[in-house]
Amino acid sequence: MWRMIRVSTFLLVLLGSTALRAQVPPPGPPYDSAKHPNPIVTFVENKDFKPSDYEQAKKASGLEIVGLSQDEGKRELVETADGRFVKNMSVIGNLRTDVTFYTVVRQKFKLPGGSDLVVHSFKFPRVVLPREFAEFVLHEAATQKKKKPTEMRFGGLGPEQLEIRGTEGLLFDKDGQITVYWQEGGVGHTATGSLPRKELFRVIEDLL
Repeated sequence: MWRMIRVSTFLLVLLGSTALRAQVPPPGPPYDSAKHPNPIVTFVENKDFKPSDYEQAKKASGLEIVGLSQDEGKRELVETADGRFVKNMSVIGNLRTDVTFYTVVRQKFKLPGGSDLVVHSFKFPRVVLPREFAEFVLHEAATQKKKKPTEMRFGGLGPEQLEIRGTEGLLFDKDGQITVYWQEGGVGHTATGSLPRKELFRVIEDLL
């Protein structure tokens, strides 16, 4: 009975927060900069990515691949990392559930000023929990404090909240390298670059 009451309380708290849903990060292990692309995409590692091209990546991921106009940047690289199914994955505390991760597409663009922009896109993982409860749990797992930063979902990095492309997102700044995360239509995107914030935001807004 106590467990049922606690779940109901979680749902009530969540339903009172529209901003929370827009910023829900995907499940994943703690961020390790030596292995993972960025603090959001930790359910695959850099070594998992294989060379691809636009059409192959589109087919493998089932996504409409975002891009930039010729004036904004040149696509230099397309890679994909396969999805996988994880049975009984630990999400937070003793809570475990099955999770389906989908193919991640990585693109690298060369911008006119010489800077690089790296974009990762993926269908949001399928978590076998009621939607509202899953969103709350994933948010709690991402913000849970632990003694060791290496055990925290974002590796100890504290994200900032921002509005980007008409929705709410998260921003991580590590030694001048900025990663912005947002969702559009059930698809998660991250954009990473060492640009001034204003310029990075402008480029993200111009993604097609």
